Amino acid sequence: MTGRLAAAFISLIAVALFCGVDSNAAAGTPIPGKVQGSVRMSGNMDLAGTVTVEKEGILIIEKGSRINAGKDSAIIVFGKLQILGTGKERVIIKGRENTQWEGISFYSGSTGEITGSDILDAKTALSILAARVSVESSLIKGSKTGAHLVREAVSEFKGVMFESNQVGIAAEMKSISLITGCTFINNKVGIGVASGALPQIINNRFQENKLGIKVLQRFPGIIRGNVLVKNDVGLRLYQNGPDTIVEKNLFLENRQSAVVAESFSSPKIMNNRIKGGRFGIFASQFSSPVIRNNSFSRMEEAIHLNKKNISVIRDNVLSGSDVGIFCDFSSYPEIKNNFFDRNSKHIKLGRFQSSHWEASAGSKKYIMANASRVGSRNPRLAESSDDFPETVDATGNLWDKKTLREIDQKGPDADISTLFDGYDLKEVEYEGFGDKKYRIDRIRYVPMLSDPEEKIGLLDWNGKEDELKAP
Repeated sequence: MTGRLAAAFISLIAVALFCGVDSNAAAGTPIPGKVQGSVRMSGNMDLAGTVTVEKEGILIIEKGSRINAGKDSAIIVFGKLQILGTGKERVIIKGRENTQWEGISFYSGSTGEITGSDILDAKTALSILAARVSVESSLIKGSKTGAHLVREAVSEFKGVMFESNQVGIAAEMKSISLITGCTFINNKVGIGVASGALPQIINNRFQENKLGIKVLQRFPGIIRGNVLVKNDVGLRLYQNGPDTIVEKNLFLENRQSAVVAESFSSPKIMNNRIKGGRFGIFASQFSSPVIRNNSFSRMEEAIHLNKKNISVIRDNVLSGSDVGIFCDFSSYPEIKNNFFDRNSKHIKLGRFQSSHWEASAGSKKYIMANASRVGSRNPRLAESSDDFPETVDATGNLWDKKTLREIDQKGPDADISTLFDGYDLKEVEYEGFGDKKYRIDRIRYVPMLSDPEEKIGLLDWNGKEDELKAP
C-alpha cells in the first residue's frame, strides 16, 4: 500500500483496531427481530438470527456502535436502514468469535445509507436487489462478496475500501452504480460486471488483486481515471463491443497483463499509460480492440495480437519493451502513426503468421463459425479479407534512431534487426498439415514518417498518478 493510501485510511481503521470491543465481548443490547416503526440504537449490540426491517420500518445505528453478529445472522431490509458512523467514531459489524455471518440484504423498494462503517467477515456484506443504497467512507473486508448488486440495484460507493474479499463488488442484471474514490486491495476480483449491469468505474485504485476488474459480455460504459497497480491482471474484457471505453487509466506493474481482451472483443482502449509487467494489452481469441494515444513502456510485450486480429493501433508511443507489437495466427492490424522507441524488437511475427498458409488452408470460415457460436459483437470480423498480402503493413510510423540508420543503410526491403519476420523465421511446418512448409510474412516499414500526422501518445495528461483523483 502506498504511503498516501495508508495515510488516507489510517484514521478510518484505527478505532476498529484499537477501540472496538473484541470478538469475545460481553453480551450487548439485542437488536429486535422486527423493526416496524423508527428504531434508533447505539453502543454495544448483539445480532442474533434474522432481523427484519419492515416496509414502514427505519433502523438507525448511531456512530461509535459495535454490532456482534452471531453465526448465520442477517439484517433484511424492506424499509430503511441507516448506519451513521464517522471517521473517528466508526460503526463496526463483525462476526462474534470470528464466525462468518450472512450480511445485510436490501430488497425491492428499500433504501440504505451507510457511512463510516467497518463491515467484516460476512458471506455477502451487502446484497442489493432493486433497492437504492449509498455507501461512503467505509471498509468491507473478509467477505465472499463485498457488495452484490443482484438486479436493478441503484447504488453509489464513494471512498470505500474493499479488502481481502473473494469479490469486492459483483454487479449484475441491469444494476446501475457509481463507484468512485474506492480502493480494492488483495481481493480475488475487485469488480465483476455481468448481465447488463452498468457501473461507472471512475477514479478508483486497484492494488494487489488477482484480477482488478472483470467485465463479461457487452458493457456500454466507461472505465476512466483509475490506478491499477501490481494486480495479476488489471482489466479483463470478455465479448465486449466498441461501446466499451477504457480511457485515461494508469496501469503500473500488473504482473501478467494490464488489459486482456478476449473472445471477439472490440473495446476502445485510449489515452492510458501502461508500464511494466509481462503484457500491456493481450488481445486473443479473435479480439480486435481500437488502441489509440496510449503510452507503453518496459514490458515483455506491449501489445500482443493473436488469432485473426484486425485491431486499429494508432498514435501510440511504444518504448523500452522487449517487443512493441507481436502478431500471430493471421493478424493484420492497422498500425499507423505510432512511435517505436528503443524496443528490442519493435514488431515481431509469430510462427503462425503466414499468409502462405492462409492462401492454402484458410481460416475465415472457421473463425466466423466460432464467432456465430458465441454471439460475437465484433462487426469488423466479417470485414477481414480473403486476400493475404504476405506482409504486415507497418508503413506510416516513426522509428527510433537505430532503426532509421539501418533502414537508411539497407533500404525498403531488408532484414532489420528491430523487426522480426520472415527474414528471421523463413519457413515452418504445422502439425496436421503434412510435410508442406509455409512462409512467414514480412513486415513492410517504408514509407515511414518523419513527423506525426496527429498527436502521438497521451492526450491532456502526462501519465502521472497525481494527475488522477484515485485514492
